[in-house]
Amino acid sequence: MADEKDPADDPTAMMSPSVRTPRDEPRFTPGTMLDDRYRIVSLLGTGGMGEVYRAEDTKLGQTVALKFLPHTLKADPVQLERLYSEVRLGRQVSHPNVCRMYDVGEWNGNHFLAMEYVDGEDLSSLLRRIGKLPPAKALDIAREVCAGLAAAHGLGIIHRDLKPANIMIDGRGQARITDFGLAVVAEDLANRREIAGTPAYMAPEQLTGGSVTQKSDLYALGLVLYEIFTGKRLFDGQTSADVVSRRSSVKNLSVSSETREIDPAVHRVITRCVAEDPGARPPSIHSVIAALPGGDPLQAALDAGETPSPQMVAAAGEVGDVRAPIAWSILLASILGTAAVLGLFGKTMLFRLVPLPIPPEALAERARSVLAEAGYGSGARDSAYFFDRDQDFYEALIRDKSSVDRWSSLDRLRPGVFVFIYRESLHLLVSQGSEGRTTPGNPPMILPGMTRVHLDVRGRLLGFEAVPPRLAAADMQNAQPVDWSKFFTLAGGDIEGLERVPVRWAAPVDADEKFAWEGHFRGQPETKVRIEAGSSFGKPVWFRIKGPWVSDAPADPGASRHLGDQIYNISTAVILVVAVLLARRNLRRSRGDRRGANRLAMVVLAVGVARHLLRMDHVSDAGAERELIENGLAWALLGAATVWVGYLALEPFVRRRWPHTLIGWTRLFSGRFRDPMIGRDLAIGTCGGILIELIFMATIHAPKLFGQPALSPIARWTSPLTGLRHLLYSWLLYVGEGIWFALSLMLMLLVLLMLVRRRWAAVLGVWLVLTVGALGGQAPLVEFVMTGAAAAVVIFLLTRFGILPAAIAFFTFNIIEAAPLTLDPSAWYFSRSVICLILLAAMMGYGFVASLGNKPAFLVPMLDD
Repeated sequence: MADEKDPADDPTAMMSPSVRTPRDEPRFTPGTMLDDRYRIVSLLGTGGMGEVYRAEDTKLGQTVALKFLPHTLKADPVQLERLYSEVRLGRQVSHPNVCRMYDVGEWNGNHFLAMEYVDGEDLSSLLRRIGKLPPAKALDIAREVCAGLAAAHGLGIIHRDLKPANIMIDGRGQARITDFGLAVVAEDLANRREIAGTPAYMAPEQLTGGSVTQKSDLYALGLVLYEIFTGKRLFDGQTSADVVSRRSSVKNLSVSSETREIDPAVHRVITRCVAEDPGARPPSIHSVIAALPGGDPLQAALDAGETPSPQMVAAAGEVGDVRAPIAWSILLASILGTAAVLGLFGKTMLFRLVPLPIPPEALAERARSVLAEAGYGSGARDSAYFFDRDQDFYEALIRDKSSVDRWSSLDRLRPGVFVFIYRESLHLLVSQGSEGRTTPGNPPMILPGMTRVHLDVRGRLLGFEAVPPRLAAADMQNAQPVDWSKFFTLAGGDIEGLERVPVRWAAPVDADEKFAWEGHFRGQPETKVRIEAGSSFGKPVWFRIKGPWVSDAPADPGASRHLGDQIYNISTAVILVVAVLLARRNLRRSRGDRRGANRLAMVVLAVGVARHLLRMDHVSDAGAERELIENGLAWALLGAATVWVGYLALEPFVRRRWPHTLIGWTRLFSGRFRDPMIGRDLAIGTCGGILIELIFMATIHAPKLFGQPALSPIARWTSPLTGLRHLLYSWLLYVGEGIWFALSLMLMLLVLLMLVRRRWAAVLGVWLVLTVGALGGQAPLVEFVMTGAAAAVVIFLLTRFGILPAAIAFFTFNIIEAAPLTLDPSAWYFSRSVICLILLAAMMGYGFVASLGNKPAFLVPMLDD
């Protein structure tokens, strides 16, 4: 600390203009013992705010600095409170670039504070002595000052008197911010209007008694940075009037007139910081750090042993933009990957291997004609229809490995993998499930007049069920035998070799007569089918064609698939339990980004509600409709609460250990949708999701390279074939599930890291869980290799680029599998395919454009006309 002060550095005029006394002689001589503990060594400096001495702490054997109030102010209660406040606030800020505060004391009426002794000189004295600093050293000092100020701002503290005289440069050349005598907590200034600070470094709003915020410190920081890099003050003045006059006289001068030799990035930072309008200044100190050349506030915080704040995470890292060649490479890879997906779609997706010549609306009309033939064609109040998969038939094909190309002949097999189901009722069909959607068994077939028709994809009858009406005794006596031949005609009329056999199956509805036949479809004599039917008092109530694959026993999924299911279920349960415990712990310790968690939960809640409204089958009864909506809202709230808990459990630990993985995520939920890093993550995540889909498609055909049958085709979604709303539902579904998938993976990584203490081992554990959990049980070795590759892509995205790209990759992969993609314009679902391709193109295009930031898309800019 210097023993000479520049008058412009003295804030006294602004603090108590009525008290301007000459500086007294030193009140203590070397060797003076204070409070039986501190021995005065020398006077370090004097100023309007008091005297600072170097002293020895005889109890601890350390050198300290003692700051005393001036004689004239030592009994002033306002100044005493400021002294105590300086210690209270200074103690909160623990950072290598902030001078530490120890304690406050009193000796013979002299109040003082004990603080860290910095062996060096203040920045103001250094700049007067040597002029501007070398560029590299100036940048180092600038970063250190910013880091110290960020530590204070992170606690809500506004310094209010940042200037070179309050920045010490220690013996190692490191900057230390000192003198928190005017510092306040931001909340304490809400209803206060006072002028406090050093005029030459006060922001315009500070000079006029306006609202002082952390951006006021940024203004002072800009002036300090200007001095560091130029060796000169931007504005001089010993009073507020002098400063205002000086600023007005140079208002139209560019700051660059004195900064031609410094980095343009530093010039931009200074210009933004000294903007008169606080709204035009950087949003936070973290933005300043990020804008400085080579600035990485996250690494600086981690190196200092600190946990960066959510605001620092959002502002940290590089801008996020990528060079044009990289952006073009990602875009080209995504386009080629999409083309490859379209080429393989017809060979790997189950619905493309089975022709779907008739749209669902026409099949529904066909089902109504079947009901009319059966005598149930009038008086229906409600109806619903949907595509579904004959799971028994599908599982039988998976078990049949006698033919290498069995999946290529699906279009010729009867009764077929896909089934169209039509339901009709004299009552409203009110779902009792979580989705609010009518399904084959929901609501259950229990009310008289409920009917259900099963058709194959060509409109041929596969099954019919009806809950019989309550007939009067006279009607029962007039019942006539049912003519079952018309049902065989409705089934296609191609069942040959029919013969009556004993009834074996229990009827799903009440029937007083039962019938059974066996035969085979024309051209498939090797496959016997069984037809069972029933009637109730001469009215048909049941007709069903069944193959030998139908069984009451559940299918054996295989050892590897069973293992994968168990690992998935156990890991999910463990993640949820750990999430609850960690979230509770973080809440009790007031840790975690609650604002970010609330925003995330609200997004998931809104998506969940919209998803449910799209999925549910609405009814005309107001009471039933309300119950359906309330049920959906409850499930949406559960999903939002789960994500909220997971994020609060995870975020503080990730911000402490891997904050770079949260940058894009935090910026997105801060509303910075056009941020280049958001674009980069979107582009990379979309490309990653397409790559994962290609890996799974390749897995289907990989066994054929070794002379083995291909694996079963991908068969996940049928509802998007039924209607556009179900396709939109799938998109919203995977928005929420993509978020939870990325969070749960990071939680799993965190749990394993706590257990094994090695990051590589934790990553390996997550990879194994993902790999084994995705096994299908058909070709374990091939599946292990291929799913392992897909898991590696996911983990690479998660650990290298962050949570956001991993969530986007999950979303992209799943919407491709849910989409009825085709390039055949004659297909009745072609329009839905176009919508899906538009979504993928929009994701790729926006990611490409946004990731470039302000960079040109082409290496050579177009010449102006």
